[in-house]
Amino acid sequence: VFAIILLFDFYYCLLVNEFLEFLQMNTTSRFEDKGDGTLVDHESGLVWSKEDSWPVAQDWLTFQEALQFVDDMNKKDYLGYKDWRIPEREEIEKIFIPDSTIMARSNSEIHLDPLFSTGGGNASWCLPFDQQAAFYFSYSSGNAQQFDQDYSQGYVRLVRLYPDD
Repeated sequence: VFAIILLFDFYYCLLVNEFLEFLQMNTTSRFEDKGDGTLVDHESGLVWSKEDSWPVAQDWLTFQEALQFVDDMNKKDYLGYKDWRIPEREEIEKIFIPDSTIMARSNSEIHLDPLFSTGGGNASWCLPFDQQAAFYFSYSSGNAQQFDQDYSQGYVRLVRLYPDD
């Protein structure tokens, strides 16, 4: 009887483990690492740069400098693409994940999927903007607020549309 119980226990554990592996293989993550420095967001259809401007520019950016950064990255065919842009406020708000934490520069906690690179900025410029101000979205708080365009301690995370192949 004891041997039968052990055998049953063994097969039960084996079955449960196989089922869990099946679930992991057949559950698609919201974000997919494309292996080229980009992440596809399957929820929005957008492609995000894993890194923001900090590791690339090694400096903070005003809003106008962020616009120039986008233009420069497109001219350089950054990560193999020429259609990068600054995200819309609604787009960048959707990548904020309160239950997910990664470390930004200066050891600050930000709430992005762990597939995004660590060590970047804690926020990003986003659209819309006017003559004086632009929105700045915090990955720490999940809030967007208007900052003067000459705010000099900004970052930008590049985004593009995922092409229909």
